Amino acid sequence: MMESEDTMTLDEARRLIAYLQSELERQRALNAEMRRAVADMARAFQESLALSHQAAQDGDLERVRQIVIENRRVWQDWLRQIVEAAGRKP
Repeated sequence: MMESEDTMTLDEARRLIAYLQSELERQRALNAEMRRAVADMARAFQESLALSHQAAQDGDLERVRQIVIENRRVWQDWLRQIVEAAGRKP
């Protein structure tokens, strides 16, 4: 259990500050990584949607089906990666 602020030595306070700063930087890096991943997912979704829409307009239902199957595989892969990343300990 953490000592109260009144009984913490200067050295302990410095160690705590260093730890908290390190944690803050780690969280910032994780947040930046998550933002990049979400942006990549959004771009991929938009591209796929455009391809599906064009294939549907062209009447190419087989192509639409292929895109849907590929999307399912990619989304399942992303979901697996998210679950694995969420389960990792710092």
